[in-house]
Amino acid sequence: MTTNNLSLAGSTWGFFYNREPEEWPTIAEAIGELTSLGFGVEVWTNRGWEEPWVSPDLAQELKAACAGASHVSVHTRPENWQWNPHGLSDEVGLCALIGASALVLHPSSIGLYDSASRPDFPGIKRLATEAREQGVRLLLENTPNTMWALDLALDEIGDDPEKTNLGICIDVGHAYISQDAGREPIRNYIERYKGQLIHLHLHDNFGDEDEHLPLREGSIDWQNLADTLKAIQYHGPAVLELQTHGDLLAAFTESRTYLQSLGL
Repeated sequence: MTTNNLSLAGSTWGFFYNREPEEWPTIAEAIGELTSLGFGVEVWTNRGWEEPWVSPDLAQELKAACAGASHVSVHTRPENWQWNPHGLSDEVGLCALIGASALVLHPSSIGLYDSASRPDFPGIKRLATEAREQGVRLLLENTPNTMWALDLALDEIGDDPEKTNLGICIDVGHAYISQDAGREPIRNYIERYKGQLIHLHLHDNFGDEDEHLPLREGSIDWQNLADTLKAIQYHGPAVLELQTHGDLLAAFTESRTYLQSLGL
């Protein structure tokens, strides 16, 4: 779904988060719910924290479910929130199979755990090259207070995504609870990485916890975000990563309507 400026997608994670396993749809069913509303999709390939790696049959189900989506990305699995080149390589291959253009990584996924970390940058570059060969871009997402990690990655790997195949995903909710970016952390994160910004994650909170609330249920200044995105002329993918005990599909559609009201 494209609004005025954004290619809008929904994350499948909200269909499983904080819900009993007997209530879970299949991942393919969750994708179908999103595409039926005109959203692109960000696919989590696990429903619980410890679900096994994708079987060949499930991979084909995901490929079929994603076929009608306007935009597809994959969020890396929890077991790859640490440097695991073989696991990440498998995820790149899955992205290529199901038609996902991007794999979203946490800083810890490439070995950036704290400021004393010494990641395997040659290995990361090899992974980025492998991903490019399969039509997949790697995206490094800010978790709270990780401006240092994004800076280090760009310093070591390069800051031109067209050359490195490594871009930045700004998670607005994570930026909002960060203490490393001044009094306007969302604006500062976005402006700092506007040259590498390929992807957005959108969700709300009250500035203290990473709650992944629907838009306007927290205290983020969404008009300020809209103004910032317009100023840098951002027109790329934006994933609603929403979690709610209520009607999830209604939360997606209401959040989309609100973004449209802001001219996004």
